[in-house]
Amino acid sequence: WIRMLSRSYGTKLLIALFLIQHATKGFAMSWIVTTLNFYFRDVGGITSSEIQTYTAVIMTPWCLKGILGLLSDTVTIHGYHKGPWITMTTIVAVLASLKIGLTPLSAISKLTAISSLLLVQFHIAFSDLLTEAKYSERIRQFPKYGSDLISYVWGGMSFAQLLAVATIGVLIESYGSRHVFAISAIPLALGFFPGSWNLLEETKELPSNPPEAGRCFLPFGILGFDSHKLKKHIGYLILVLILTAMSLLLAVMGVVSTNTKLNCVVALGAFCVTLGSFFACADLMVAKTNAYFLLCACCYISIEGATFYFFTDSPIQYPEGPHFSTTFYTTGIGLVASGTSMLGIYMYNQLFSTKKYRVIFLLNGSLWATINIISCAVFLRWNLRVGIPDEFFVLGSQALQQMVLQLGWIPGVVLMSHLCHDGMEATMYAIMAGSQNLGSNISYFTGAYLLEALEVQPSGAKGESDQFEHLWLVAILSSAAGLFPLLFLPFLIPDARPDEKLVDRRGTSMDQTTRATTSS
Repeated sequence: WIRMLSRSYGTKLLIALFLIQHATKGFAMSWIVTTLNFYFRDVGGITSSEIQTYTAVIMTPWCLKGILGLLSDTVTIHGYHKGPWITMTTIVAVLASLKIGLTPLSAISKLTAISSLLLVQFHIAFSDLLTEAKYSERIRQFPKYGSDLISYVWGGMSFAQLLAVATIGVLIESYGSRHVFAISAIPLALGFFPGSWNLLEETKELPSNPPEAGRCFLPFGILGFDSHKLKKHIGYLILVLILTAMSLLLAVMGVVSTNTKLNCVVALGAFCVTLGSFFACADLMVAKTNAYFLLCACCYISIEGATFYFFTDSPIQYPEGPHFSTTFYTTGIGLVASGTSMLGIYMYNQLFSTKKYRVIFLLNGSLWATINIISCAVFLRWNLRVGIPDEFFVLGSQALQQMVLQLGWIPGVVLMSHLCHDGMEATMYAIMAGSQNLGSNISYFTGAYLLEALEVQPSGAKGESDQFEHLWLVAILSSAAGLFPLLFLPFLIPDARPDEKLVDRRGTSMDQTTRATTSS
């Protein structure tokens, strides 16, 4: 299987995907993201709503993929579009992770800590985007094995996450949460090699004589700029700027405002503006697909800030709670989630890779909401009444959730890769991925307001049982919201299969299947 992928897509690309997608995004990011809540808990006095707001700010770079993709597509460094950007951001991320990891909690401000973590995410998001754009380009050239290449990416990433969660619990308990960030500098540093060794096999662009129209280079070819692409796709340029503005607006609100209701209103306003900009600036098929993914991300409302305290509070803090240890909450649950995630990838390739997108997404959305609603029983402690221990109940629900998540994610990646225009892969992929990440950030803000409105505000304080009284209701509302996007599925997702091309070589027209869908 690996030899087949190597012959079709190149060994160097597979190595680059291993270093960025597996080692950096899969391994290092799993360590970092898993440690976030524990770091905020160690700081002390941070409520569930504040955790969600800070997390949204830290994850902002994933919403900026549009402007980052535009930067990569139009600006070259020493003639290369991708490699130098990966190398430079790697250096910044390593320094930032060492800063927060080696500075005592009492000696670092919240703003500095959040900024450092944001810079680390900036590197992971930018490198992730550039490698996604590269394999998207190759998938459009050889669509026959597209699902296999994406399975390699996500299968390897799931395995890397498996290794990360197997060790993260022991690391946090042995060395403390902040030291995990310092150790994460090691896998982050591997991002230096794809750019410095040109593992993405980029062709160097040199100044021509006479210069091509719309292209200019600084002396010695250090920087190059291609305005022709911007003029050719002016609508996507406007869309990128709107996405960037909305993402930065939410980040600023998360830092300067403690009013969760105001933040929620601003987030919903950002959703409306972004949704409208899709149909105003993008091709109809691209607009519809992005609208669906944005809607899904917004409706999967996050309440992780509260559930973290629910599961990890000690008997002194929450006598009736599950009282999960750090190792069980990170490693135990994480191992099960990673294992079943790989099972989801296998099931997709065996059972769903030839099914239509609409069928896959309908099944995925229905199962996701159903499983999450059933999982709410743990917040009412009903599982104990029927004799199911908290550990078994949570492990089972997490296993099913992760499996269903992969069943929906892989066809989404394939669909996005088919919608990329030639020469604008990074920008197109960034717009689609960035809009989903913006939707996730919006869900953090709406979840923070929902938690505050229903008075679910645990902070790790002693005797905070009353803070969990309405958590079950919040969980049901957030789970049921995931069914709402399914109402728009027939209107927004093409009636096609993952192995069918949607965009021709020029990236300006759609195939017969897609035209029939968009005209309906």
